[in-house]
Amino acid sequence: MTIRFLKRFKHSVLGLLVLPLIFACNDVSCPLNNTVASVYGFYATARTDDGGFAPGAAITIGDTLTIRALGPDTVLANRLIGKGSVSLPVSFYEDVDVLQFAFYDKNGFKTADTLWISKKNTHHFDDPSCAIHMWHTILGVRSTHHLIDSVMINDPSVNYDGNENFQIYFFTSKPTNADE
Repeated sequence: MTIRFLKRFKHSVLGLLVLPLIFACNDVSCPLNNTVASVYGFYATARTDDGGFAPGAAITIGDTLTIRALGPDTVLANRLIGKGSVSLPVSFYEDVDVLQFAFYDKNGFKTADTLWISKKNTHHFDDPSCAIHMWHTILGVRSTHHLIDSVMINDPSVNYDGNENFQIYFFTSKPTNADE
């Protein structure tokens, strides 16, 4: 009787160990690429025949670029050179993100522009077994104009897609009035 009891006990324990594995293997597929970040593309602003400026071609950054989130004063990108775009995280709960784009030339001279990005934050989850993320809808953007001519919203949805959300147009030659 003891041997029979041990065999039954062994099969019962084995069944109890396998049962959680069966339930763990469900049909839920959480996305592998689940990073929520905004993408900024860099473009030149070309002079028009009438002396104005118009959107130009995609460019790469020639000077060193450091991007900070103001408020928490966090460096998001440090010393970028030769990049045509950058992917940056978005704050979870703030309605406005404030970013400083600081450019340093070869002599160490700094020129900085500030961006204010207003957005709506929405909780997003794919399935109860997946992690919850925050998706964002860009409502508006404004900037200073020392090196940045304008910022256009290309795709207002900031989610997993990795699409270019912003197009930043830089002056190819600094204008005479670089006011805000």
